[in-house]
Amino acid sequence: MILKHFSTSLAALACLTAPAFADWGANLITLGADAPGSTGSVECAAGGVSGAVWGTGTYTSDSSICTAAVHFGWITQAEGGTVSFRQVAGMDAYQGTEQNGVTSSDYGTWGSSFQITGAEPLAGAPSHTPIDWSTSLDAAGMGDDAGALHSFLCPPGGNANATIWGTDVYTSDSPICVAAVHRGLLDTDAGGVVTVLVLGNQPAYTGSARNGVTSTDYPSWDRSYAFQ
Repeated sequence: MILKHFSTSLAALACLTAPAFADWGANLITLGADAPGSTGSVECAAGGVSGAVWGTGTYTSDSSICTAAVHFGWITQAEGGTVSFRQVAGMDAYQGTEQNGVTSSDYGTWGSSFQITGAEPLAGAPSHTPIDWSTSLDAAGMGDDAGALHSFLCPPGGNANATIWGTDVYTSDSPICVAAVHRGLLDTDAGGVVTVLVLGNQPAYTGSARNGVTSTDYPSWDRSYAFQ
């Protein structure tokens, strides 16, 4: 069992009224929000480094708030976000699980907990279209939009087993997230945001093996894309 240590914030508050900019190790205790019924929010920077978490859905008060939000599917590590939380009573036991690319740990009795109550994109974050790991440019309805740039969010915990065609330039019916893994832009555990440039006809597409994904050769195809 992992030993835990309390720390005390210099500004212990029962309720945080404005989002606190937090590193990914911040928890209720370090934010001074461990009093019964406390609520608040933190800004989790994009691309943060995960902290330790104990529990699933309800987390020990010394668990990383930002990482707990990723674990339960509220935000992605790549994108970050403003995460809202509330303090709740401690529990006799916390069960760890592996979810959304984050593994939380089991723990026994702990006196205070929290739950994530909401999340919003960070101010100024670019807009993107959420897709799943089978979505191609054609399936998104953007295969004929030559010259346009589009951003897509690939969810964590994906599967890169779908067939794709090409290397660096891909046919428009190749699943975007799988092609992004092949291109080396993201991995299946974490997912993330990718931006594509819509292209037109290519005389041929050459397959290759990269980053655990093997793409396939294909002759001429009218629609294609490349990653920015």
